[in-house]
Amino acid sequence: MNRGVAILGDTLFMATIDAHLIAVDAKSGQPVWNVVVAKAADRYSMTASPLIVKDKVIVGVGGGDGPIRGFIAAYDPKTGKELWRFNTIPAPGEPGHDTWAGESWKTGGVGVWNAGAYDPDTNLVFFGTGNPAPDWDGSTRLGDNLYSDSVVALDADSGALKWHYQFTPHDELDYDSTQVPVLADIQFQGRPRKVMLWANRNGVMYVLDRTTGEFLKGKPYVKVNWMDGFDAKGRPNRVKFPSKEGTLIYPHVHGGTNWAPPSFSPRTGLFYVASWENSGTTAVEGQFPKAATANNRQTAMGQANLVPFFNDDTEPFGVVRGFDPQTLEKKWEFKLSDITWGGTMVTASDLVFSGGRDGYFLALDGKTGQLLWKAPVGGQINAGAMSYSVNGKQYVAIAAGSALFTYGLP
Repeated sequence: MNRGVAILGDTLFMATIDAHLIAVDAKSGQPVWNVVVAKAADRYSMTASPLIVKDKVIVGVGGGDGPIRGFIAAYDPKTGKELWRFNTIPAPGEPGHDTWAGESWKTGGVGVWNAGAYDPDTNLVFFGTGNPAPDWDGSTRLGDNLYSDSVVALDADSGALKWHYQFTPHDELDYDSTQVPVLADIQFQGRPRKVMLWANRNGVMYVLDRTTGEFLKGKPYVKVNWMDGFDAKGRPNRVKFPSKEGTLIYPHVHGGTNWAPPSFSPRTGLFYVASWENSGTTAVEGQFPKAATANNRQTAMGQANLVPFFNDDTEPFGVVRGFDPQTLEKKWEFKLSDITWGGTMVTASDLVFSGGRDGYFLALDGKTGQLLWKAPVGGQINAGAMSYSVNGKQYVAIAAGSALFTYGLP
């Protein structure tokens, strides 16, 4: 499993499922170096694409559902030497350590398994972090469990933490916050702000000041009942808890969205998110979830092949929506015929490309959500599209099933 590669100069960088970081000569295909970031035998992994920032290759480790201690690290692109490391669980004496009961911090999970973002204006890198471990039983790790289910803003040169925001304190619903952060410059409450837009797995959409981490606004973008608002500092007010008997909690463990990238257009001013609705969740028996509603049948995760989808009014459905980031109000939606693990990509011509588990690649009008074009690709779309140009001609590519499809634009 791999979510992409990175390139700097003539060197290609790839993270591997057994937690190696590999550098390859992009012209010859010959290996340059291969370093062990963490021990796979200790249940560490790596699935995210590396992030290139100036003269560093930055990666995070996965495996946070198990007893690891997550981290983000930067490496020298020429030698593979580690340059800095930020642990996503603070050690004794570090801020946030008191949010972990007893020795639970040593194996508290908090992996980083999706792409980060970089802001050259502030020289900050941003990563979303995963759930605390054990993921469904919080009794052994009482406290907020920082920096789980958070976004951390790190100095790109040193790895020092500059700010953080925790989306789901003391998570017992497996709401990893490893979604892709979207950086945008918008007008917010009458003045320009450098913001971070975030559609979270927990079903809530956020606007944060990306310079300071200040909570500016939060609002559900799918059906949510685990919380009913925020305090003055942006901490969610949690009102539903899992139980052995079964508590219907929205959204489902897979979230309102998951790994797929959202997008923002400075032309339309809209934030585009692919998600799904009506995905009821779980009871907890011991440390493990069990299905509490029939809704769980239809949300199998990220397969390649097309599968039947017998949905009715009680079953989940996929949807692409455009939101106004100033208010987080929905401006339009396009309902899919199945759920989606795919993302969105918006172009300068106001096209929003997306797709879903039904095996269709779509182009929507970014201003209205109207369907403009679609093509069958014969497999599930579990990724975001990409666009590039060769000799002045623009192409759009999408991974679907076990193949890559590329389309030339007029």
